[in-house]
Amino acid sequence: MRYLILGTGALGSIFGGFLLKAGHRVAFLGRGPHFEHLRTRGLSIDGLFGEFTLGPVPVPGPHPDRYEVILLCVKSFDTRSACESARGLLSPRGLIVSMQNGLENLEEIARVFGERRTVGGRVIFGARLPEPGRATVTVYADPVLLGALSPEADQELLRKVAADLDAAGIPTRVVPDILPPLWDKVLYNCALNPLAAILGVPYGALAEHPDTREFMRRIIEEIYAVAQARGVALTRPEAEDYFRHFLTRLLPPTAAHRPSMWQDLQAGRPTEIEALNGAICRYGGEMGLPTPYNEAVTRLIRFLERRAAGAAPFPPDGGPAPGPRA
Repeated sequence: MRYLILGTGALGSIFGGFLLKAGHRVAFLGRGPHFEHLRTRGLSIDGLFGEFTLGPVPVPGPHPDRYEVILLCVKSFDTRSACESARGLLSPRGLIVSMQNGLENLEEIARVFGERRTVGGRVIFGARLPEPGRATVTVYADPVLLGALSPEADQELLRKVAADLDAAGIPTRVVPDILPPLWDKVLYNCALNPLAAILGVPYGALAEHPDTREFMRRIIEEIYAVAQARGVALTRPEAEDYFRHFLTRLLPPTAAHRPSMWQDLQAGRPTEIEALNGAICRYGGEMGLPTPYNEAVTRLIRFLERRAAGAAPFPPDGGPAPGPRA
């Protein structure tokens, strides 16, 4: 079975590196200095899942074969273009698995590949790239969960993907409905990532002050209202129950973690705010539900994105501030 890792950031490097070390046929497709290092000099992995080094990794040739499985590991704002670029690389009964943050990725994938070939992945371990050619697993909270968007998907192939990842050293299992776990992760990310990025603090600091705790609670309550209006059955049916679980069980293991959103702002890169709190605001607007706390952090992150990228935070003519990226 052939795997293609589409997107060679930290997560893509971890998934591809462990599969390659386990003896699977894996090709990597990415861009930038880290990908060039993988292609020409190799990949080193360290952190919570173990430590090893690989030589130069395989990449698709000029006339590549089709792959049975594509692991999509690009940022959410690159989902559409990445899928278009890979349109001819997936085998007719193959699966493309989103290992991404946020909402709306599965819909974008299905528009290109169809629902029966689209799989969602809930990834709740963290990784970073300390330097080109090196990926570090920094935090682990729960196994990777995989679930098909359509019952017509090849379930045997999906179970094989989960088994391959699990045996390679990345705990993974299949669930019958991937939407509740995906929304659970959105709750976690929306409550923590933008506030920690705006304030420049690790996650744990947000729980130490009553004002930031209250801000996170309000973000979570708005997301619950939106999810329930959309008919999404969240794992914990009440927002207050989730918030207690969030403070006592989910946040402590990652208290020292800084979000990738903060790292993106520091590097002048776009963030995934539009797939997180921004998506909640759009969904709320469609249904007439107010989402002022999610809107506040979305607007502040947009400001910081433009400032970090060297652009003026406001249009020079005093016109309206820019809306979400397409």
